Amino acid sequence: MSRRGSGPAAPSLVEVARAGLGLWHLSRALRGREQAVLHGVLGVRQLAQALLVRRSGTGNAHTLSAVVDALHGVTMVPLAVADPHRRRFAVDQLWIATVLAVAEAAAVGRGQRRR
Repeated sequence: MSRRGSGPAAPSLVEVARAGLGLWHLSRALRGREQAVLHGVLGVRQLAQALLVRRSGTGNAHTLSAVVDALHGVTMVPLAVADPHRRRFAVDQLWIATVLAVAEAAAVGRGQRRR
């Protein structure tokens, strides 16, 4: 019988969702869909980010992950404004980045110690 808290913790829902999103992006890239290069880069980034946050398992990793998502969302705004051909992609990415940043922040909570 193992004690509670021993061994690695289960991945959080946001890590699982991020890994799934990364696989979805890679599948779009491999099928040669529109924006295949962007999907490929995002797929690799999402998978790597999920793996690194999972491996670290700290609140700081989730916080940094939320910052990465927020920065990604911010970079999509000029793309949406300047490139009508990629506008839909950029707006979708902005929404995804916002949801992931909020989910990462929720995973951290207020940073209070649990007893």
